[in-house]
Amino acid sequence: MATANLTQIILHNNIDVAFVQEPYTILNKVVGFPKDFKIFTCGRDRIRSAIIVNNNDLDAISITQASHEDAILTQFRHEGLKFYGASLYLPIDRDMERDLGTIEKIIRLTKGEWLLLALDSNARSKIWSDTHTNARGIAMEEYIIKRDLLIMNVDSDVPTFGSTRGRSWIDLTLCNSTLAQKIRGRTCGEQVSCAEHNIMFFEMDSWVNGKWTKKNAAKRYITKAEKMGTLYT
Repeated sequence: MATANLTQIILHNNIDVAFVQEPYTILNKVVGFPKDFKIFTCGRDRIRSAIIVNNNDLDAISITQASHEDAILTQFRHEGLKFYGASLYLPIDRDMERDLGTIEKIIRLTKGEWLLLALDSNARSKIWSDTHTNARGIAMEEYIIKRDLLIMNVDSDVPTFGSTRGRSWIDLTLCNSTLAQKIRGRTCGEQVSCAEHNIMFFEMDSWVNGKWTKKNAAKRYITKAEKMGTLYT
């Protein structure tokens, strides 16, 4: 149901790119989406991160040097503009340092470029509105400060994750300073996700006819641009 619902959201809102964690898979392949969607993953074991592209005018290639089953980095190009986006799943039962190492590799490979990181971090911190901070949250806080990343999450009473096990704010949208000034208006939970994780929204400026605009809307791990002609968001 969650995959079908996400497909409808992508199609109804003309979403260009979706950043997804823990997608539905069969035999380690993401399934359930229309055949004309381009699905980017990496690795042969259980896939837990994916990027889905629904725009044939958008050039997208995966960067395998920084990708694996739980992380996929993709470069997007359109009319001379370039943007990098990564979808990452950080399992709670794995040493945080390994996943921070993957993020570090992504940052080094994309140095100086626009970069967005969409994470299911399994890290809790009051800094991104959770009710408490755990050890993983402290490690993530320290890394964010060290690498001068910006947290695009906004203060909200709506959790990014909710189930019978409880609620938490473990999903993060991060970007570098190069991109941060173009992102605004992030919200969470405005559309039903049919999954334990809520859908998050944000707006991003675009470049149209030689001018910066503020028309493009993007959705959590879902990124939409009305006119990819200048800026993919």
